[in-house]
Amino acid sequence: MLLILQLNCLLDNILITIDYNSKTNLNDSAILFIFNSTHELEILTLMKEIFLKLKNSPVDPIKLHAIMIIAKILNEQDIQHLDHIDELTLVFINYLSKAVNNPCHAFQDLHVEHLLASLKNNLYSMESKSVAIIGAGSSGLVAANVLLKDGFNVTIFERGRHIGGVWCEDVAYVDLHSQQFGGTIEFSDLFDGEEYASWQHIHDYLKRYADHCHLTERIKFQTRVIEINKKNLKDENIPWQIKVEKFDGQYEMYEFDFLVVATNLFNDLYMPYIRGQEKFTGTIIHGYNIKSHEQLIDKRVVIIGGGKCATDLASTCSLYVRSCHLVLRRAHWMLPRTIVGGLLSARYFLTRLVYNLFEPFPGAPHSKLFRYFHRTFPRFSTFITDKIGIDIMITNGLDLYDDKVFLPNYSFRNVENIYMIPQDFIRLKQQGRIIAKSDSIDEIIDTTTIRLKSGEYLQADMIICATGFINRFPFFSDMDAKTLGLPTTQTSTESNIETDLYLYRRIIPVGVPNVAFVGYVVCLTQWLVAEVASHWISEYFLGRLKLPVSETGMYKEIDETFTFIHKTFNRSGCYYAYYWLSPIEIYLNDMGLRLKRTHNWISEYFGIYRPDRFKDLHEERRAKAAGIKYHHWYFGFQHTVLILLFLLFIILLL
Repeated sequence: MLLILQLNCLLDNILITIDYNSKTNLNDSAILFIFNSTHELEILTLMKEIFLKLKNSPVDPIKLHAIMIIAKILNEQDIQHLDHIDELTLVFINYLSKAVNNPCHAFQDLHVEHLLASLKNNLYSMESKSVAIIGAGSSGLVAANVLLKDGFNVTIFERGRHIGGVWCEDVAYVDLHSQQFGGTIEFSDLFDGEEYASWQHIHDYLKRYADHCHLTERIKFQTRVIEINKKNLKDENIPWQIKVEKFDGQYEMYEFDFLVVATNLFNDLYMPYIRGQEKFTGTIIHGYNIKSHEQLIDKRVVIIGGGKCATDLASTCSLYVRSCHLVLRRAHWMLPRTIVGGLLSARYFLTRLVYNLFEPFPGAPHSKLFRYFHRTFPRFSTFITDKIGIDIMITNGLDLYDDKVFLPNYSFRNVENIYMIPQDFIRLKQQGRIIAKSDSIDEIIDTTTIRLKSGEYLQADMIICATGFINRFPFFSDMDAKTLGLPTTQTSTESNIETDLYLYRRIIPVGVPNVAFVGYVVCLTQWLVAEVASHWISEYFLGRLKLPVSETGMYKEIDETFTFIHKTFNRSGCYYAYYWLSPIEIYLNDMGLRLKRTHNWISEYFGIYRPDRFKDLHEERRAKAAGIKYHHWYFGFQHTVLILLFLLFIILLL
C-alpha cells in the first residue's frame, strides 16, 4: 500500500506534464477503461505490469490516468484479496458514487452520473446470470469469451475430449488444412496469421485462445448434452434445464438462465447406404475417419464426393494407394490461391471493394449510392461474376478441365459450393494418380467390384464417403425443435439434404427468449461472422438489442433472406458464400456500431478484412450503453477530394 501511495504522487506529477485537449473525455475514458478491466479480472495484474514498467516504458494517457484512479481507490479500500468480477466492480462503482457526491472531489465537475447509472445497471442486471454453451468448437469458444467479458457466468459442455470441433484429432481427417487466407481464421483477442493452416496448428491456436481468455477451466469435457427442456419455451423467467451424461456414464442436471447452441453445421457424419454394400469385403469409411496414411497404403480406393474433403483425400490417397478414383455427381468451383492470372492472392476476395461488386443483399445496411448503382446497372454484378469465373478457370488451366469432369455445373454467380483447390491436385490428376469420374455408384456387385450408373466397373478395397454431415439437435424434443424452427429427428436423419434453420438473423428463434445459435452461417469468413454474432448475442441477452416490434417483422426477415439465398445459390438459408460481409454488417448495424472499421477509406476498401477490426467492439458497446460517444476518426474519400480541391485551389492562386 505504501508503494501505491508513493506511485500516486508520481502519477499525479506525470499527469501535470501531459497536455490534454479534454480532461472530461480523459476521465470518462479512464473510468470506462477501469470498468472493462474489472470485468476482465485484469485490474491487479494490470497495476503490477504498469507500475513495474512505468519508469522505463511509454504509457498510454488513458491507461495512466486509469491507474491514478485505481491508486486512489486502493488508498481507501482494500481490494487486494477480492477476486470476483462483481465484487471488484462494486468497489469501483461505490467509489465512483462517493466521488461524484463529494464536493471536494475532482470528479464533481464531470458529467458522469449517466455513466455511473449505466454501470450500476450493468452490474446489477448481471448478478447470477448463467449461460450454458453447447460445444467447444471455434464458435462456442468465441461466444464464451464475449459473454464472459460481459459478466455472464459461462459453462461450456463439450462431448469430446478436446476443444476445436472439427479441428481436433478425434474429428479431423489426415492432412486436413484450412482453406482460409492468412489472418482470417483467428479471433481479435489473439493474433496468429497462419495461412492455409493444418488442423494441428488451428487446434493449438484454439487451445492458446481458450487459455488466454480463461475459458479452459469453464469447459466440461466428455460431457454429452442429452436433453434440454423448459416448461414453457416462451416464458423468459423459467430457466433452461439441461441433462448431461458424463464420461463415466453418470447423469447430471443443470439449470441456466440463458442457452447458446454452438454445435455448428458439422456435427454428425453422414454415411449413405450403398446398394449391395453387404457383399463388400473391403472397408467403407467416412472421410473424417481417415486418420493416418497407414490406412491407405496399397489400397484400391474409390472416393465418393466432390467437395473439399473429397479432393483433399484424393490428393493424399494418390501418394499411398494403388489406385484412386474420385466419383462425383456435380463439380463445384475450385478456387486457386492466386487470381487475375496469378498476379493477386485470392485473399483479395476478402476486401470491401470486391464485396461491393455483388448485388445488394436483403437487409444489409448498404449505402444509398451502392443501391442506386446496382439499381441503375443491374447487369453489372452478373458481368463481374462471369469475369471472375472465367479468370478462375484460366488460372486453374486446361489440366484441370480437359476431361470436363471438373467443369462447374453452374455459374460463379450461382455458386453452390466453393473451396480452395488442394495444392498438388491438378498435377496429381494430370499424372493419372487421381482418376475422376462424373458419375455415381449404382451397386456393389461382389466382394471388390463396384458398378457405376454409367455401367463402368471399378475395383476397390476401400470406399471413402466424403459425403458431409447431418445437422442435428438431438437434445431437443421434436415438439421443442419445431417451436424453435429447427429440423426434427425425422427431417434430419434420412439424408444429408440441407434443412433451413428458421432463425432470425440466423441466431435466435422467433418467440422463444433466452436462447441463441452461433456458427450457423457458411461463408468465406465464418470465424469473423461468429465473433460479431457473439457480440450480437450478448447485447440480446443484456436486453440492449433493438428487435422488430412484432414477430411478423422477424419472419419477414427470415423469408426474404431464405428466398434470396435459395434463388441465388440453390442452398439453405445458412449459406452466404461470397456475401461474407453481409451478416457482419447486419449485426454491427443492429447493435448501433460503426461499419467502417479502419481509419481511412484506402485500408477500409482495399485492405483484407481481418478480425483485428473487431478488437474494440467491447469498448464500443459499453461506451454506447453508458451514453458515451466512442471517438473513432475516419478519413473518408470525400476528405481526400476536399484536400485535392484545396491543393488545386492553392496551385491556381500561385
